[in-house]
Parts: sequence; structure tokens; C-alpha cells
Amino acid sequence: MKTPSQIAKIKAVLLYIMQSFDDGVDYIKLFKILYFAQQDHLVRYGKVIVDDSFRALKHGPVPTYTYKALQIAEGKPLAGDFDDFLRDISVKDKKVYTSAKPDLDYISGSNKKCLDASIEKYKDKDPYDLSDLSHDSAWREATERIIDDPQKNFITLIDIARAGNASEPMVDYIRQKQIVKNALS
Repeated sequence: MKTPSQIAKIKAVLLYIMQSFDDGVDYIKLFKILYFAQQDHLVRYGKVIVDDSFRALKHGPVPTYTYKALQIAEGKPLAGDFDDFLRDISVKDKKVYTSAKPDLDYISGSNKKCLDASIEKYKDKDPYDLSDLSHDSAWREATERIIDDPQKNFITLIDIARAGNASEPMVDYIRQKQIVKNALS
């Protein structure tokens, strides 16, 4: 379960990405910009931008919490209270719209650096080309695990970092952070 702070951060980051799209942004492009920014941040700093787990779906990695919220905004009858998260966000035909501005108190300088780079690099790319690009080793590992157990389609942070060519010392750092986080929860 996400904390209010984690939810506020996810929303701030989504709004930050979305402000680069005057006419809304489709799910695939939004999710891939977020995924590649998250990967870049892991590789550079050993930390996530948002605490939203990614699942391996047909069109590549999908942020789980965010996807569920947007499906609810689209009218799917799923369980969960996403009213605050979805305030000022609308979805129509798998395209996300907002006029809200992000709360920049939730976005660090390193977050901004990776988000800006991802937005700049992928903003004008075709969503399905981004989908293909996101079928990296992390996505492939998760899709292989699905064959054995359909509930194991989560993409690990270490897999994401390795797919982004993180150094082994950085992978070890991420692993240690995950061990501590799991011990505290």
C-alpha cells in the first residue's frame, strides 16, 4: 500500500511529464518516458524517481499504481480510492489530459534531470516504437518468469538498472538498499 507521500510524488512526476504535452499524452508514451527516466535515475544515483512497481505487459513496462489509477479514470470498475490522485486528471481513449501543474516540492534536481532527458529524447517518438524499445532485458526477464508463474510479471529494480547498463557496484548498492527496505517493512 502506498503512503500519501508516495502517491503525491507519483502524481507530481506524472504532471511534470504531462506538462510537456499540450494535447494530452497516450498511456504508452507516458509510461515509457517514466520508465526510461526511472531507469536512468537508478543507473546514475541508485534510487527510484517514483515508488511505483513496473509490470511486464504486452507493450512493455507499465507502472502498476499509475496504470490502475488511469484505468479507473477511464471508467473501469476497479477497487481503490484514487479520487485525490485523479483530481485534475482525465482520460479519454487511452490518452491522459491535465491542466494542473506539478508540485515541484516532490521533484528533486536529480529527478528533474532524468525526467527532462527522457522527455526530450522520447517526446516526439511514436508510442509503439517506444514500446519496442522498452522490450529490454528487464522486460524479457519478467516475461520469462510469467511463463512459470503468471503472478511474477513484476520487473525488479535490479533488472531495470542492469537493462540500463548500471555498473556492478551500483547494482550492489541498489540491492543493499532493497534489503534494508524489506527488513524495515
